[in-house]
Amino acid sequence: MSGNIEETGIRILTEGELISRVVEKHKRFLEEYRKEFEELDSKLSQYEEDAKNARISRTRMAERKEVLKEKRQQYYHQAEGLLEKELFPKLDRVTADKIKEDIKKLKGQIEPEEEQKLKDSFMGNLREIFREKEVGDNILLQTEARLEEASSSNLELKEIKESEKQLEEDDGSKSSEISKNKSQHKWLSTKIKSHEEALSYWEKQKA
Repeated sequence: MSGNIEETGIRILTEGELISRVVEKHKRFLEEYRKEFEELDSKLSQYEEDAKNARISRTRMAERKEVLKEKRQQYYHQAEGLLEKELFPKLDRVTADKIKEDIKKLKGQIEPEEEQKLKDSFMGNLREIFREKEVGDNILLQTEARLEEASSSNLELKEIKESEKQLEEDDGSKSSEISKNKSQHKWLSTKIKSHEEALSYWEKQKA
């Protein structure tokens, strides 16, 4: 039997050579798995950092939204107060009530584009009233400035809401990636441990 093996050129490996090959195999697998594990570990750390930053951003956005909502209402309140003091005493009840109703519409939860149209129309009507009643332009300019500030606040509110929506979409995508990568991360960790134990065993046999 051994003669036949020698004739075909097949050499039987010694036990030491077999163990060396097994050791090399485990070392090779360990190198591959560790490299992939480190890359995945780095990626997961980045995802977790991004998630943390997104939570901070959402908190800041929520706080900023509250500030803007309050500021917007304050600007309209100031404009209304100014008109009540400087203009309303010169107006009839119906005209004054109409101005109050228009301000109420402006103060509502409306899109910036609609608010701009209402504001332009409101200021156009107000200019006519100011000309008729011969009220100083300074009050008109102050009113317009407050309305501009109010609409700027509403525009920023819309931008924040759009950013929040984008953050939610990104979060959904990242959550899916984190879940998928964590599963692979755990699998690699188990494989590394298994090959480390096997390598340790066979290196002792080699010795």
